[in-house]
Amino acid sequence: MSFQIISKLLRPYRSAIAAMAVFSLLVSLIQAASPFVSSFLIDKGLIGESFPILTGAILVLTVLNLFSHILQYLQTKKEIQLTNDFSRHLKAAALEHGLRLKPEYFLEHGFYKIIGDALFDIEHIMNVVTSNCMMTVMIILKAVGAAFGLFFLNWRLTLLILPLIPIKCLWNQWTRAKAETLGEKSREAAKSYHTWFSDILSGIFDIKLWNLNSKIISEYTAHIDKINDTSKTLLLFRAKNTRIIQMTEFIFVDLLYLPGAFWMEKGQVSLGTLVTFLSFSSYFLLPVDALMDLRALFMQTKPNIEGIKNFFSFEEENYTSKLLPKEPVHTIEFRDVSVTIEGREILSHVNFTARRGEKIAVVGDNGSGKTTLIHLLLRFIRPTSGEIFLDGIPICDFHIEAYRRLFSTVSQNIHLFQGSVRENITVNHTKLLSISDYPSFCTDAVQKLDKQFDTPAGFCGDKLSGGEKQKIAFLRALNRTAQVLILDEATSNYDLKSETKFYHFIQKNHAYGFYFIISHRQEM
Repeated sequence: MSFQIISKLLRPYRSAIAAMAVFSLLVSLIQAASPFVSSFLIDKGLIGESFPILTGAILVLTVLNLFSHILQYLQTKKEIQLTNDFSRHLKAAALEHGLRLKPEYFLEHGFYKIIGDALFDIEHIMNVVTSNCMMTVMIILKAVGAAFGLFFLNWRLTLLILPLIPIKCLWNQWTRAKAETLGEKSREAAKSYHTWFSDILSGIFDIKLWNLNSKIISEYTAHIDKINDTSKTLLLFRAKNTRIIQMTEFIFVDLLYLPGAFWMEKGQVSLGTLVTFLSFSSYFLLPVDALMDLRALFMQTKPNIEGIKNFFSFEEENYTSKLLPKEPVHTIEFRDVSVTIEGREILSHVNFTARRGEKIAVVGDNGSGKTTLIHLLLRFIRPTSGEIFLDGIPICDFHIEAYRRLFSTVSQNIHLFQGSVRENITVNHTKLLSISDYPSFCTDAVQKLDKQFDTPAGFCGDKLSGGEKQKIAFLRALNRTAQVLILDEATSNYDLKSETKFYHFIQKNHAYGFYFIISHRQEM
């Protein structure tokens, strides 16, 4: 199953893979010819004391080696391009899918955790197309070519070394299950770290406020120690197995001198053949090692492949619908809408119809479901029961991007992007309106900043006060042409004077078809 998934992912890169296969095949043919040339050089050139044969054989070996290195360079060049293209394509596809996911996926784990896990899986999957894997494939083809050459050079010696192949296969089969278990533990340790890091990512000021530095550092080192320990255990396990099998090979090959000397005495094997065979004998075992490594690589990445497969199976919002809202919108209707989250009823059988031209204040205590009502309207969450309609059509039927273009919003938790105040107002390449088109209580606040509209907002707007961030968010909302204006606790950080001007502005403004103003204050 893992091989099928990888094959599907690599399908767009068939031509590059085919070119690398051709390069590897040519290198394999060169390797098949090398043992014969080496044996000829020793027997006819050195022992036969023929200088012309010696120099000719050296020249041939030099040319073969030169061509081999040129081909390997061309293959490496293809590998690097393939790796970069495949990595970019897969990561961009993951990010695009993550941005399209239904928002409820982020309620439990957060966006960073979900995307972080997906990118972590992709990094491990990339091992399949990086130099390690491609080099393994090339080693296999080179070794197969040399092994065929050695077989035709002397089949007797070949038969003696063949029993080592099943020994290595059985040993690898015995150790593979352990390596898979250790690999899974390493993966889980890394994912546990991503979960922890996601949790503390945006809490730097709370960490400082509550003097949590020591606690955070202690938790961090514990995660890193766990990652390092699992990685060390896996690496030491592989190193131990490598040493054991290499020692076995060394003893096995050295013992070939005994039958080799016997056959030399009988004239069945030349010195050149014996020396060449023993020098190249490792090529018989390299395909076994390489194939086992390749299989282990696939098995180690299997959990990551399944992880990214599950990630891409997460349901996206409705980007496929061809149904677009007709403008202007005349009615927004909540029909028997209820929301229950983890057994707690947030909204119960809500029924109302908003008509074009109305300005609606949603007032209630904290936790009464005001923001949930707005999240339903913006399709950030879905009703547990009931339905919401736009001019009689269920809102879930509309193309999600076309639907959300109907709304201009100031949310309760304001996020400003890194960049200038101007860039935060003109998000998505909109143009900045004339200053006179904005309420003065907002523009006055911006013009008091050091660089006015070109003032850097900082990370998450941290260079600005809470009231300044809310006023910039309000300007951003007003800068967008939309049907519905939603203001969720939009004045919570305003001073009394600014709040009064805000209310007067809303009363007089008629640029939007619908107004939803969320507040916990009864005087609203």
